[in-house]
Amino acid sequence: TTLLYTIKFEPMSDEEDVADATPPDNTPTHNGHCSDDDSSEGRRTAAHELLDNNTRQSSCLSGESCEVDEEETGSCESGEFDAPQDGSFDTDVYEAQDLSRPETPASAKSLFKRSGQLITLILVLLGAIIFSYNPPIKPVTFRLPGAPKLTGPLTENTRLRSTQQILKSRIVGPESIAIAEDGTLYTGLANGKIVAVRGKVITEIGQTGSSSCTDEESCGRPLGLRIHNESLYVVNAYRGILRIPLSGEGQQLLVVNMKDEAIRLNNIQTRFLNDLDISKAGVIYFTDSSSRHTREYNIYEFLEGGAHGTLFSYDLVTLQIKVLISGLHFPNGVQLAPDESYVLVTETTRARIVRYWLKGEKAGSWDYFAINLPGYPDNIRERESGGYWLGIAAIRRHPFSLLDSLAPHPQIRAALTKVIPHVFLRLMASQYGMILVLDEFGNILDSLQDPGGQVILSSSEVAEHKGTLYIGSYHANFIGKLSLKVEY
Repeated sequence: TTLLYTIKFEPMSDEEDVADATPPDNTPTHNGHCSDDDSSEGRRTAAHELLDNNTRQSSCLSGESCEVDEEETGSCESGEFDAPQDGSFDTDVYEAQDLSRPETPASAKSLFKRSGQLITLILVLLGAIIFSYNPPIKPVTFRLPGAPKLTGPLTENTRLRSTQQILKSRIVGPESIAIAEDGTLYTGLANGKIVAVRGKVITEIGQTGSSSCTDEESCGRPLGLRIHNESLYVVNAYRGILRIPLSGEGQQLLVVNMKDEAIRLNNIQTRFLNDLDISKAGVIYFTDSSSRHTREYNIYEFLEGGAHGTLFSYDLVTLQIKVLISGLHFPNGVQLAPDESYVLVTETTRARIVRYWLKGEKAGSWDYFAINLPGYPDNIRERESGGYWLGIAAIRRHPFSLLDSLAPHPQIRAALTKVIPHVFLRLMASQYGMILVLDEFGNILDSLQDPGGQVILSSSEVAEHKGTLYIGSYHANFIGKLSLKVEY
């Protein structure tokens, strides 16, 4: 608003004033002239006279003689102003449409001038910030296929709004949920603690960092969880994979150390371990989402869109670690097939799922299990009735998707990371909860949704146990609980 006013009160040229002074067609005009000069050069309208010299009143209107610089305002030496031929001259009407611009008070001019200078200074400083240092990301150019329409099994619904929010405000950031046979829930929290939940009782059973930690890296961040041979395996995004005996006997052990040189195969530096699954034979399949950014700055990896991720395997018996697929785009959730013939890996920033074959003729190769998903996939887990539950971190519509829209524009994504703190960039995600049901071939069978995110804003994982879904989210302050009897 200040800028508009600054422009409005800047001095205008004579030509601009005259153009503005043209009266409406339905308004009487008075082509006045001095009686001594009937030529066209001598004719001047009162409106022209007033606008050409708006700091003084022309005496031609009263018929008195006047003398001014001819080059500026014309010539009227002695004579009377010619009224209209009908002899009428409505001074009230004429004064009402006086087109002379009122004098702006000096204080107002000074205020507007200072405001304009301030805005200019802010813009200059903003430009200096944008161009003075390198952005924290090196975005790549890519394009995603058009997001699927919300029709068929994706038809908009509110079924997720039936979810109960259990343990509300007692926990923060339950990213992943592992469920024991007796119904005990295990989850990791934003403060680095690993807890067991039995009813309303929360018991701490482990921690990924020191008790006196001050930031996320020193506290650690527990993400993916699995139960194998009476032990809970936990991915610490910053250090590796922990094993915690569920019997209560023995200490937690770091079984995979991401700082170890052995994990840096093919010159791969791990910075953001994410999810895991474990075969019956004791082989851990796990993802590193980025070799460039840590979990705390995961939004940078999201906006960068690069191929910085890896799928690893680690044999608990031979202690051998292997790179199965490198160059993945934000690899996230991991899930073995029921017969362990393949392992699935979600690629968050490409809205698809990769399948790596472990058995058969295709063993050692990979293909796509599902592509062009309606949202950015997070963890994937097995359904008790067959197929898979897929958590959606954010959908790609409603009303628009930041990554889809800016995928072809890496410069804009880079500029955003310069001027907007990473904690606020996360808030630009769509406010829409969604969970997908996939069959064993990767087809979408059904979806549970919460438009506007009234109950479930985002889902990082869906764990099923005896007809009940438990929904985790890395930023929620509760665990979602939804009975499938209500839905099916």
